[in-house]
Amino acid sequence: MTTPYVTTPYEMTSYDMTPVRRDGGRRDERTTRGAVMSTTLEPEGTHEGVPAYHFDNRLSGPVLSHQQRWDELAVTHTGFRSTIAQGYWVVTESEAIQRALQDWRTFSSESVTVLNPNPRFLWIPEMLDPPQHTEWRRLLGKHFSPKAAAADEPKIRKIAGDLIDGLKDARSADVLDAFARRFPTRIFMDLMGLPEEDLGQFLHWTHDLLHLTYGEDPDGQRQLTAMNAVSDYFDEQIALRREAPRDDLLSRAMTWTIDGEKISDRDMHAFCVLFFQAGFDTVPISVGWALYHFATHPEQRAAIVADPSLISTAVEEILRVYSPVVPARKATRDVEIGGCPVRAGDMVMLPVAVTNRDPGRYDNPLEVDLHRETTNHIAFGSGPHRCLGSHLARLELNVAIEEWHRRIPDYEVEPGQDIEAHGNMYGIKQLRLAW
Repeated sequence: MTTPYVTTPYEMTSYDMTPVRRDGGRRDERTTRGAVMSTTLEPEGTHEGVPAYHFDNRLSGPVLSHQQRWDELAVTHTGFRSTIAQGYWVVTESEAIQRALQDWRTFSSESVTVLNPNPRFLWIPEMLDPPQHTEWRRLLGKHFSPKAAAADEPKIRKIAGDLIDGLKDARSADVLDAFARRFPTRIFMDLMGLPEEDLGQFLHWTHDLLHLTYGEDPDGQRQLTAMNAVSDYFDEQIALRREAPRDDLLSRAMTWTIDGEKISDRDMHAFCVLFFQAGFDTVPISVGWALYHFATHPEQRAAIVADPSLISTAVEEILRVYSPVVPARKATRDVEIGGCPVRAGDMVMLPVAVTNRDPGRYDNPLEVDLHRETTNHIAFGSGPHRCLGSHLARLELNVAIEEWHRRIPDYEVEPGQDIEAHGNMYGIKQLRLAW
């Protein structure tokens, strides 16, 4: 079946992979890559009676500064207007954020990037609403169920162990490049049936797509080249499987039907691009936060080494406290949320960090509590678009932390680093640990 959307061109220019339009309809924001978030945020006045700020979520900042800014904004506002580009609404009321994520009829996933309310691209199934989204979830569900994830655990555990064994004798490393980014990439490639020898190329593309500074790529050409290469790569993989199907998720997906029609190559391409991004973003970022957290909290590190049964709670707490994802939705009708008079067609940012760090919802919400019994966080989202791969992601995170501490139980942050986090998806840029 072919969806009524266009999936190309992929002209990605910022960390949120928002395309810049060739016709000049949106200002090219490439100069924000490598810029650093201000430590203060002053209001610019009001917009329709709501406080207005020059709030740019794409900017980098010192480690944890993004989460701390949400803490401050949530205390003073239930919502505000960002004046960046064409402007968008930002909800900072904890319960309202979760309600909006659950209400797909009012807050559509037709667009999921606040700077692009009318995208010319599609990520399947993230940017579909029910009933199309429901059909894709049904087809994908058995491949990402708890049972499916558990079946892959021995393979996942071996990948993690081999990677850690390969670097532990070095006594220090940038653990993001050496482990956190390689580990889930290997798992993604195995799931999709992609050759292991392409790992280096995938890591290179990921670096050029997500981690270049403005100084390294002032005109965005390297980033655009990488995205085009990824697009071409998946076109080739789809064509290969049309000719000779294999025993992998990509081949199986190409046999599926929706409403009696085979899934088109165009939609398969959109599916592959989404999984490429999902596989290289959230889990590497969360592994990075976990290693940072335990490097800076030696008493908790000692606790999980002494009692590994605490790791499952630690994973949930790290997902909650560090909350790297900032979803967005497009309003389908006029509605008030968080005190904001949202109009149909407006974009709305829904920072899950506000909900996950809400003192009305959790005791000591800013602390990782290895004995916390409440695990109702929304780090994986909420409602019909809750992360499809959450069971696999949880398993990967648990395995990563278990296998790391089995082999490298004692480590610290190497001195002399200015640790910064990216904007949009709040991941640490570089983290050198010594052991």
